Amino acid sequence: MKLRNLLLYISAFTLAAINSSCKDDEETDNPDPRIRRVIFSQLGSNVEFNVNDVEAKIFNYDSLAYGTRVDSLYPSIYQYSDNKIAIQYSYDGINFFDFRNTVAMDFSKPVKIISTNTKNNSKKEYTLEVRVHKYDVDAFQWTNTGVISGLEEAILSQKSIMHNDLMWQFYQTDNACKVVTSKDGAQWQSSSVEAPETLELSTLCNIDDSLFVQGKSGAIYAANFTSLQFNKFEAITSGQLLYSLNKQIWILDGREIKSYSKNGQSKISQPVHEEFVVDTVCSFTAPSGNTVLGYLYAKKGDKAEIWGADRYGNMECLTNTSAGIPYFDKAITFALNNSTLGILGGISADGKYSTTCYTSSNSGLSWAVDQHKDLTNTVGALADAGLFQIGNKGEFILIGGKTDNGQSNKVWILRLKKLLLDEAFLNKIK
Repeated sequence: MKLRNLLLYISAFTLAAINSSCKDDEETDNPDPRIRRVIFSQLGSNVEFNVNDVEAKIFNYDSLAYGTRVDSLYPSIYQYSDNKIAIQYSYDGINFFDFRNTVAMDFSKPVKIISTNTKNNSKKEYTLEVRVHKYDVDAFQWTNTGVISGLEEAILSQKSIMHNDLMWQFYQTDNACKVVTSKDGAQWQSSSVEAPETLELSTLCNIDDSLFVQGKSGAIYAANFTSLQFNKFEAITSGQLLYSLNKQIWILDGREIKSYSKNGQSKISQPVHEEFVVDTVCSFTAPSGNTVLGYLYAKKGDKAEIWGADRYGNMECLTNTSAGIPYFDKAITFALNNSTLGILGGISADGKYSTTCYTSSNSGLSWAVDQHKDLTNTVGALADAGLFQIGNKGEFILIGGKTDNGQSNKVWILRLKKLLLDEAFLNKIK
């Protein structure tokens, strides 16, 4: 009886050992082959990849920006199993390596990834796709909508002003000052402007119905949109006209910044910052958060720096010369698209016309070259063009401008390509 019990005990122990051994072999040889996570450190931490085990697909939900290089990436691939699992990579041939990958892979087209153990008896195949926008949605679509007679003349200066839902493009030639107006950018009407001398239209600004501009002699003139007859504005006798801000006219007079009401009443007078270079100043105004700033673009050495001035005349350097913005002549064109500032075109010190667009998304604190909005070969390099923003829809009308071949008389509509894609998509689902 005792022998029988002993034999049963030995048999049970043996079976338990065999089962345990089989289980260990099963865990070792048949690990979970599913891929848990894929990371491309070169693409940044904000790029998330989805692992769809049902359809066996791995992909990033939001496509990467147009032009992103994905032909030499180092993926880190993690599984659910704790065992070391080989990754079988198939593209133009087959390579084998584990998930601590040190081999650069080309993901310009989908790649087959097979998660497998070293014995190749537990595996799962995935298609890994790194999605990149095939369309530059941040670029402009340039469409020529015609020409404006008179703009082909040698233009000394010009300025774009929106007033009463009309586009007013003022331009000064050797012989006269003129203006063309339009409501839609397609049909333009021309009028003459009466002025006692040649006007520096880059200084043109308005407060409500009143226009103010500086003449070549330095005198300040005033007019209104109805008569367009400029007469000397006696309240300001010296200084460079900058812009209108907070319903006041602002000028730079020596090393002071001053403001006047549209009726000529002196409002503010205070010294500019001691480091501000008063020569070669170009100015514009644009929203910054909940307020509007005056921006002063000035030369310092061979670079440019941008200062901001509030409605009280307080000045602060926003972008110093270390930011790397090159200095261009006053023929640069300033733009605003929603909260993004832009500097378009310009003529460098050696006389070259720029095709580059610089943009700032933080109210002028930092700037970068916007490769998406560089001037296309069709448009060519230009400077001192007129620019109107149509609403807040990313649509602009660009008029004229100096080019290598002389003054342009063309009118262009610039539309963000993203809007064109959105419209095409909406039309498809209607």
